[in-house]
Amino acid sequence: MATELKIEKRKENSKPRALRREGLIPATIYGPELEKAIDIQVNGKDFKKVSFKDYKHLIELKDNETLYETLIRNIQKDFVTGEILNIEFYKVKSGNKLNTKVALRFVGDSPAAKMGCDIVTQFTEMNVRCLPRDIPEDFEIDISVLKKPADMINFGDLNLGDKLELLDPSGEIIVKVVAKRGAITEGAAEAQK
Repeated sequence: MATELKIEKRKENSKPRALRREGLIPATIYGPELEKAIDIQVNGKDFKKVSFKDYKHLIELKDNETLYETLIRNIQKDFVTGEILNIEFYKVKSGNKLNTKVALRFVGDSPAAKMGCDIVTQFTEMNVRCLPRDIPEDFEIDISVLKKPADMINFGDLNLGDKLELLDPSGEIIVKVVAKRGAITEGAAEAQK
């Protein structure tokens, strides 16, 4: 689901510093369907309600006349104070897929970890192609399938459904089990008996 933000078009003579003093953030909307960039302003309090995880997801900007489906492309901040100085919104083409990154979230308990092995994570996000509305908050990977040393999960093992297209090589290892040096796992102990 998209986050909604109310916007106003910026007056030509408005000064960014003066807008910020009024609690507004200067911003710009640009994209292939727009003849030229549109200068806007966003209420600072409203923008603070947008969680950081939504920065990679669809944001609907609404003024009195138009709705713009956008993604945040850049946020300029003051290096010292952390104040947001400017936001760049990219207007996506309606019905067009785009390439984006999605965070990987690991869930479950690995039997291999309980045996004393290390679970080594190679990637924390994946590259996908999808419609802007279909960008997931994150993608869940169940590591309970990692049962013994050398078990692994590749990108090709993921079931992405029909809305996401994987852009990473399917053979790349996302997470794997590595036996600790000198550690005797249950499997190794059984073999010694």
